[in-house]
Amino acid sequence: MTPAETPNVVAAGAGRMGRGIAHLFAYAGLPVTLLDLKDRSGADFTALERQARAEIEANMAFLASLGVMTPSQVQGALALIQVRPAADAAPILCRADFVIECLPETKEAKRLALGLIGTRAPATAIITSTTSTFLVTELQQFIAHPARFLNTHFLNPAFLIPLVEVSAGPDTDESAVQRTLDLFTRIGKVPVRCSASPGYIIPRLQALLMSEAARMVAEGVATAEEIDRAVTHGFGPRYATLGVLEFIDWGGVDILHHGGNYLARALDSPRHAPPASVAQMMADGRRGMREGQGYYDYRDRDVVAYQREKLSRFVTLLRSLGQLPAPGVK
Repeated sequence: MTPAETPNVVAAGAGRMGRGIAHLFAYAGLPVTLLDLKDRSGADFTALERQARAEIEANMAFLASLGVMTPSQVQGALALIQVRPAADAAPILCRADFVIECLPETKEAKRLALGLIGTRAPATAIITSTTSTFLVTELQQFIAHPARFLNTHFLNPAFLIPLVEVSAGPDTDESAVQRTLDLFTRIGKVPVRCSASPGYIIPRLQALLMSEAARMVAEGVATAEEIDRAVTHGFGPRYATLGVLEFIDWGGVDILHHGGNYLARALDSPRHAPPASVAQMMADGRRGMREGQGYYDYRDRDVVAYQREKLSRFVTLLRSLGQLPAPGVK
């Protein structure tokens, strides 16, 4: 399939995630089928369809109220979405090019859904799961032609957050991965590859952050309000501008080395200690931007221009958040 061709995309599962995925494909101008996989009476399905369409329309209307879409674009996007009952699964799936499974996070639900999808969809169809719990290697066993299967983890709200974490297993065909990356890039998402590891990237980082924030409240370090204020006015804007590993290089790997080891001792928390690779980077002289190498290579980069670009983005972000104070001088 070439980029100019229109893929037949199916979001399998008509809950919140499925609706968000239907929204984002229609928003990008691609037709999409939201396929309910739960057997329902005709009246129950009609109610579900009405609810799904109302939710998607409300989200698009919200975007229109902010000037992101026009009312006519909202109507055009809604017209690209079909909502179909489980009884139509066979004819819908047999024509699919991409099927994105969006079922609840139970292994039995995944097993049943992927068994059906893998049997009914063409062998050439790419099949992905939106799971944030199960590894691709666990789910691959449930599907026919497992080489075309991978995980694609969206962050809620799926129609807004750009990131999609793409996780392939050792049995996944590379062409299936590339077709998936190309499709998500085409609809304006930012796909990031990661290995089949618990927590992927964001949930693994997020779990530590949330647990530590909860621990600080429990220990009386600060109130919930003060911690959240610190995040929204410091941590958040910083890491929206610089990636975590970029930031390590910017300040220096030595700060992580010394600061992390201090916290590990002071808090009696081995998890705060940097990995052994950081000590090796220190020994090798790869201590970040100042030395020309850290997690990134700066030796052939215009570092001054790079820093200026990052700081300009920082100013733009702070201004948009209303967090950039006006100068007090005349």
